[in-house]
Amino acid sequence: MASSVKCPRRKPRLRTELSEADEARLQEAVVLFGLPKAEVVRRLIRASVQAGPALSAENTRAVVELARQVRMVGRNLSQVLRAIHRGQAVRIEDTEPVWRGLHEVVAAVNDELTEMTVAYGSKLRRAAKLALRNEIHSEDPA
Repeated sequence: MASSVKCPRRKPRLRTELSEADEARLQEAVVLFGLPKAEVVRRLIRASVQAGPALSAENTRAVVELARQVRMVGRNLSQVLRAIHRGQAVRIEDTEPVWRGLHEVVAAVNDELTEMTVAYGSKLRRAAKLALRNEIHSEDPA
């Protein structure tokens, strides 16, 4: 006769619901690294603790500076909009330097933030032993 008392599980389990986008990302990681889903998740959990905070002190200072630049651009745009609302409309040709400057600052902010997040993602993957081939080769001193 089978016992009706279940043996307690030895290992804790995690059950989670993913959005379709996150499920697709997880599937990409499974294919990319050739590992089962559970192993990808386990390695990322371990690595997230080993890799430390997402932003280093230097990156935090950079984000503060980028935020300052974005606020400065916002003030300039606000001044342009106030002038337009007061009826002091300027010709579109006269505003070109403002828009060009805005585009340059936004592009620079985007580039710097992308560099920070890509570097952290690479660090996290290395810690999880999920480094991509080009990340492995770029670290070789050869």
